[in-house]
Amino acid sequence: MKPGDEITITPTELVAGGAALARVDGLPVFVSGLYPGDVAVVRITEAKKGFTRGELVRLLEPSALRRALPCPVADECGGCDWTALRLDAQLRAKERILRESLRRIGKIDPASLPPIAVHPSPLNYRLRSRLHRDGNDIGFFATRSNRVVPLSSECEVVGVETARTVGSGASNVAGTRSSASAAHDGGADALLRVPTTSTDLEIWELHGQLITDQREITIPVEDFTFTLSTDSFFQVNRHLLGTMLRLVRQHAERCPEKTSAIDLYAGAGFFTAPLARIFDRVTAVEGSAVSARWAKRNTSANVRIVNQPVEQYANQMARADFVFLDPPRSGVRTNVIESIAERAGSMICFLACDPVTFSRDASRLIASGWRLSTLDLLDLFPNTHHVETLSSFERAP
Repeated sequence: MKPGDEITITPTELVAGGAALARVDGLPVFVSGLYPGDVAVVRITEAKKGFTRGELVRLLEPSALRRALPCPVADECGGCDWTALRLDAQLRAKERILRESLRRIGKIDPASLPPIAVHPSPLNYRLRSRLHRDGNDIGFFATRSNRVVPLSSECEVVGVETARTVGSGASNVAGTRSSASAAHDGGADALLRVPTTSTDLEIWELHGQLITDQREITIPVEDFTFTLSTDSFFQVNRHLLGTMLRLVRQHAERCPEKTSAIDLYAGAGFFTAPLARIFDRVTAVEGSAVSARWAKRNTSANVRIVNQPVEQYANQMARADFVFLDPPRSGVRTNVIESIAERAGSMICFLACDPVTFSRDASRLIASGWRLSTLDLLDLFPNTHHVETLSSFERAP
C-alpha cells in the first residue's frame, strides 16, 4: 500500500489516541472517524514499514455500535471525536485501551491487574469550555483545522447553559453586550463579554451562570469550597469532582501511617485540602505561582506550599507516608518517579490523563518494588477518546 491507494476495511478495535484499527494482510491500518464493525473505503495517507494511516472516503456499512448523531455539526466539529459511538461502547473501548496500554506499553501481566472500576459521567460535563471566535462564529475548531465551527445548542460536551446561550446563534453573542440584552431562549440571564479583537473565549459555567471575564470564583465540592481565578487550572468535569475527591480520600484513609503526605502538581489545592484533614502534615508542590497562591488560600495551616517545578523539588523530596500526583499528559519525568518510588512510605496515589504515559510510569513504579493495588477509570471526557485513571500503589511484600 502507498499514499493515495483506496482500500476497504473493517476495523476491529479502537486504540489510544482515538483511531480505529484494522489489519490488511497483517499490516495495521489506523483511521480516525471509524468504529469497530464499520465497513468503509479509506484512502492511505501515510505508509510506513510497520503500519499505515488512512482517512475515511465513504462509509459503506455502519457498525451496530454507532448511534444517531446528537449534534448537527458533529461530522465537522473537533470538540469531540467519538460522538457517533454509543456511550456504553465508549466506556468498553476506554477500558480495553487502558488494559492494552498496560500490557503493551507497561509490560504488565493482565492477570496481575486489579479489577477496573468504571465511573461514567453524565453529558454536558464541562465546567469551563475554551471556544474560538471568527467574526460572528463562536465554537470549536473543525477537526484538524483552524476553521471555527459554530457551536450547536445541542452540544453534549459544554455546559447546558453554554450550549443554549452560544449555540442558539453565535451572531447574537458577538461583541460586548449588556446584561439586558443577554437573555437567551432558556430565559436565564448570562453576560458574555467577548472583545471584538479576541479569537479565544473561555467560558466558565457555575450554578447556571456564564462567566467569561477574569475574576475570582468559588466552587463547592462535597464539604469543601475552593476559591480560584478563572485563569487557573481546575478539573473540568463538573459531574465527577465529588467522585474524585471521595476516591482519593478513601485511598488516603487506607494508608496505615497518617503523619505526612505530599501532593505533587497540586494546582489550586483540590486534592491537598482533603489530604490535610487526614494527615498531620501535607506538602503541596506546584510550579505555577498563580495556582500556588490559590492553593495557600484553599488549604489549612498544616499545609506547606512549595512553589517550585516538581522536577526540581523531586531532588530534595523528603520521605512521606502518602504521595499523591496528578501530572500533565506527558507523564512523569524519570527523576520524579525515582524519588517517589524511593521516598513514599506506604502508598502512592496516581491520577493520570493518558493511558500510554501512565502505563510507562506504572511499570517504573512496579520495577521499583511497588504493586498496583487499585485502578479506577474516570470518564472525565465523554464523547472523546481521552482516558483518565486513578490508581493506588502499595509496597510489594
